[in-house]
Amino acid sequence: MLTEKQLQEWVDSLPLDELAGQVINYEIGKRHDREWVKQIIRDTKPGSIYYGRDDEELCQYIRDLQDEACSVPTMYVADVEHGPGCGAPIDQLLPVPMAWGAVNDPDLVEAAHHETAKMCRKYMRHLALSPVSDINFNFRNPLVNTRAVSDDTDAVIRLCAAAVRGFQKDGMMAACCKHFPGDGMDDRNQHFLTSINSLSKEEWMNTYGRVYKAMIDEGVMSIMVAHIALPAFDEKVDDILGYPPATLSKNLMTGLLKGTLGFDGCIVSDAMSMIGACAMVPAERLAVEYLKAGGDLILFALPTDHKYIIEAVESGDLPLERLKDAVLRIFRMKNKVGLFGEEEAIQAKLANDPLTAIEAMDQELADRSITVIRNARGLFPQKNLKPGAKILQVIVQIEETNGNNVNYRAMATVEEELKARGYEVTTLVNPKHYDVKDAVEKYDLVLLNCRVSSSNYQGGTLRLGWGQVMALWRGYLMQHPNLIFTSFGDPYKLYDYPFAHTYINTYSPTESSQRAFVKALFGEIEAVGKSPVAHEGFFERGI
Repeated sequence: MLTEKQLQEWVDSLPLDELAGQVINYEIGKRHDREWVKQIIRDTKPGSIYYGRDDEELCQYIRDLQDEACSVPTMYVADVEHGPGCGAPIDQLLPVPMAWGAVNDPDLVEAAHHETAKMCRKYMRHLALSPVSDINFNFRNPLVNTRAVSDDTDAVIRLCAAAVRGFQKDGMMAACCKHFPGDGMDDRNQHFLTSINSLSKEEWMNTYGRVYKAMIDEGVMSIMVAHIALPAFDEKVDDILGYPPATLSKNLMTGLLKGTLGFDGCIVSDAMSMIGACAMVPAERLAVEYLKAGGDLILFALPTDHKYIIEAVESGDLPLERLKDAVLRIFRMKNKVGLFGEEEAIQAKLANDPLTAIEAMDQELADRSITVIRNARGLFPQKNLKPGAKILQVIVQIEETNGNNVNYRAMATVEEELKARGYEVTTLVNPKHYDVKDAVEKYDLVLLNCRVSSSNYQGGTLRLGWGQVMALWRGYLMQHPNLIFTSFGDPYKLYDYPFAHTYINTYSPTESSQRAFVKALFGEIEAVGKSPVAHEGFFERGI
């Protein structure tokens, strides 16, 4: 690793165009023309690149271009929220964060995240945009939901700190806690607008403030600042736009996060393509105003941002020292994950690691997360259903919307596991009432499985719609004496299905969670998960 003096000298030696490139992060995927990719890399020399699960041939193409064009090693960024399969070209996932809350085992969470980091690093991912450190105070929030550990501040601190330790152990990856100043209060989505954290100063300091101070004390290398306003600590832009998002607020980034909370790491913006940011200032001002306010790394920048940053420095609008400070913070993070001379040794070490330990951790998290929210008729588990019995699986889920291809395969593991135990299974996806009116006579067990949460949809609401209730029209399914409702997402669906006598929660639609559900359904494992969230009048928090 380089010393602080060496890092500072390196930053001071860079020409302005390379300094401007270091604060830029591009999202590059299969949809982009490769000649265009080659041109922007050669012209702007970006310090980091975001890519998700695109094929490795594309990733290698980008890495070769970066190695050729850039004098500073590139940091590769991925959105690793629940397992390596979120950001690397492999299938291995973990149950979503709310399931970690139901298990409430920091040691297991830490170990699973260290294995995640090793698998991601093997594929040259250095910065994980995770963990989600939000507090899910508002059950109507359409974005946080199962991506959050809990609605309890202490649980969020306990389990997110474990994830940070796991990611950053041995310098495998840099963690990035998000979404400062804290999502989960508003019932809106900052992809669509600037959302608001409405807590008072005292309330915020006792909740989100405690979370971020704990993450800083844990040594988290980066924090993502979101397009969320915090009026208690800020001033209005005007009567129309209201309060600025944190991504454009000097009061929040420089004053609160770097000042009051003492964060000396790297501030990463949330995606600058979101309306929550770009509705506030003209496009040519977005990156510059973010840097002026105290931000460091610009996520999903445009190539034109490079020019605007240079022009702002040359005109005196953006102080050169502020730009250098941002680059130094980025360099420190790169240094801590071994990008300055240690990559080859890290890759050699990983080459000798089978990287299979995560499979057992994945299933353990899933098995221990299954939660019985309501069991009024004693139907769970099913101890007397014999092989050969007929089971109807009704899947209610969000249809393909805005590129979200939510298909049948996403819930296929339940059917496979049931058939493996000798049951006859019929699966219907978003059926109408007339499709199921004979269910009472035909089937011995009906599983109403709901896959609607922020894990598979990020829109304006997670409330259920016509497509998710028509199977219950005229009450045919509700007449079945052996009906079990299970949410493969959040437990708040009881709000829309209050008539469910049996309500089970897995929190997650992953294959491991589906397997765990079937095991718990037949009493092969005990459902020991405790709800990490409460919903007044419906169920209480169990942790």
